[in-house]
Formats: sequence, structure tokens, C-alpha cells
Amino acid sequence: MSGKCIFVGDYKTKHNIYENSITGFFMKLQLTVLALAGAMALSANAQQSAARTTQVSYEKSTSHNWFITFQGGASVLTKGDNAKAKFGDRLTFTPSLAVGKWHSPYYATRLKAEFGEAKSFYNSTSLLKHENYFVGAHYDFMLDLVSFFSHYGKKNLISVVPFVGVGYEYKFDSSLGYKNAHAATANAGLQLGIRLGERVDFVLEGQSTWNGLQIRNSFPREYSDRHRLSASAGLNFRLGKVGFAPVTPLDESLVANLNSQINALRAENAELAKRPVDCPEVVAAPAVATASHFLADKSILFAHGKSAVSKDQLITVFDASEFVKKHGGELVITGYTQKSESRFAGLAEKRAQAVARILTEEYGVPSEKITIEYKDASEAIFDAKNTAWNRSVVIRSK
Repeated sequence: MSGKCIFVGDYKTKHNIYENSITGFFMKLQLTVLALAGAMALSANAQQSAARTTQVSYEKSTSHNWFITFQGGASVLTKGDNAKAKFGDRLTFTPSLAVGKWHSPYYATRLKAEFGEAKSFYNSTSLLKHENYFVGAHYDFMLDLVSFFSHYGKKNLISVVPFVGVGYEYKFDSSLGYKNAHAATANAGLQLGIRLGERVDFVLEGQSTWNGLQIRNSFPREYSDRHRLSASAGLNFRLGKVGFAPVTPLDESLVANLNSQINALRAENAELAKRPVDCPEVVAAPAVATASHFLADKSILFAHGKSAVSKDQLITVFDASEFVKKHGGELVITGYTQKSESRFAGLAEKRAQAVARILTEEYGVPSEKITIEYKDASEAIFDAKNTAWNRSVVIRSK
């Protein structure tokens, strides 16, 4: 049996304080980083609590927001007699590669592969060393605390991302000639990211891995190679389209109002159906001047931040075009925005222009019979209880 022997006499006495401090190094580092992450999250939450009073949904796409991360770092085994060996003798280089995807601004998953050498020590009197290499992969679940506890922005400069995962590890090339070992793994850690550009981050990562869930050919327990701490740094690259676009669903009050309009139209149709099919002949009334006809206000509703007219609103535009064709009247088209849409420059004008374009290009209304107006969010036509109705264009006769 080959292996390096380290005989200890006064070694434990001379280095007792040193070893105790080194053994707790990673634990203190993790506590410090977690405290920092908590402070940042609480601060962001205090500043942005008003921004999260309403739930916001985001567009999803399987081809967007992928990432790939390259890292290199060091790992060390911690349990059993390992703490009695020199810290430098236990350190090994551990590179890694991860590929993942952000499914929302807050939640991501990744597959991370690692490779490295493991050095474990056993026998408290002679500190014999056991060396082997390992390769493994684990599937991680990740949460961005900064985006979760504050208002999401794709240009956040710092990310604080705790993660947990499960995986598999294969240990081989044992210096003591043992058979290859297979184990299931569980891991947890924290990643700090610093934004360097639109598609690149610098990342620092600390991770704790338990690989003692043996599947086949486990090493003897005295080698204490079941728990590993690692620290690494590297670059994270974003792939595909970056960021998430918010999607605000229709308010319940808006849906209720639309249902009320539908029920009113159904009731009106029912009344009209009661009229006789044949009407008695009457003397033709004199023609009514065009000026006596008018068009009641008609509202065309829009999705949050959008200026495209949805298909379910085209019937309202069609009714307005029929008024012009039958009575020769003129229309005034006025665009409005909701207060929460103030960041969309010129949105009210774009909405009015979109409706006017449909009237002229699709329904044949002469452009000279259309007057376009648009209002600021401060000139909204509905009160705070019906703010969704302010995402609209109102058509009326001139």
C-alpha cells in the first residue's frame, strides 16, 4: 500500500490554533456572505416594496435567457482526520462548467459539471494520505434575491443567488488501489454576480457538497472524503435574448364591465326580436340633416404598454366606420394612457394613430374625416377605481 505518511509528535500542539482557525474558514466565509446577502435583500425590499404591491407576469420563451458559466477554484475535504493535516496539503484545483436558463427574473435552473482531485487523510497518529480523482454533475435550483425582493430590472449591477441541487459523482484513480466508487450527491451554495456588460458577469461562488450517499463501491469510511467545501470564480455569459418583458393581464373589474356590456347587448337584441317582421307602409319622412346624427363615445381597450388593436376590439372600430359611411359624419379619435404606463413615451398618440390607420386602410374612412388627439396620463377620463379603462382610445362624432 503506497501513500505519504506524516508523523506527528508536537505537531498538534504547535498548530492547534492554526488548524482550528483554518477548519472554520469556509464556515465563517459562508456566514459572512449570507449576512451580506440578507442585508442587501432587506435594503432592496424596503426601497421597492411599493413596486411589488401588484403581481406582474412576464413573457416566457424556451429560446431566451440561457447562460453558460466557466469557473475555476479550490476545494478541500473537511470531515474526520482531514482537519489535522495542513490546510495547504488538502487544497486541490476544481474547474467547473454550467449551462442553465432563467425561467423568470427570479428563478433559474442549471446543470453544473465539476472535475478535480480529492485528498483525504486518515489515521490520527500517522496521517496517511489517500488521493483520488472525481468527476460529477448536479442539477441546481437558483433564486435571485435582488430581483425577487426588489423591482426587477435587467440592468441590475449585482445579483445574490443561493442555490440547492442534487446530482451524481464518480470517484476513480485511487492512490490506494480501491475500486471506483459511485455516489449520489446533495449540494448547496451561494453565488455573487457583478455585471460587466449586457451579456457578461463576473461571479464568485461558494459551495458545500455531500457525496456520502454511496451507490456502488464506496471507499472505507476512515478516508472521510464525503464532505467537500469549494470556492470558485469565473465568468457567466448570457445567450439568446436577454431580459423579460412584463405582461399585465386584464383587471377583474375590466372583465366584469365587458361582461356587463355583452349582457346589455343581448338584452337589446332580445327586445328587437319581439318587433313584427312586417311593418306598415308609412309616408317617407323628410331627409334629416347630417348634423342631427351623432356617434356616442366608443372605447377601444389596449393591453398594458401596447398600442396594437386586439381582434376583440375591431367591432368597435367597424361600428365607427359605418357611422361615417351612412351619415357622412366626422370622427374625433382621442388616445389615453394609464398612470403606470408613463414610462412608455408617446403611447397615447400611438394608440390613436393605430385606430385611425385601421379606419382608413381597412374600413375605407377618408382621412380628412378623422381628427386625432391624445392626452397625458394626468388627463385620464376614468377614476382610480377603473384605471384599466384609461388604457384606451375613445371615438366620438365631431
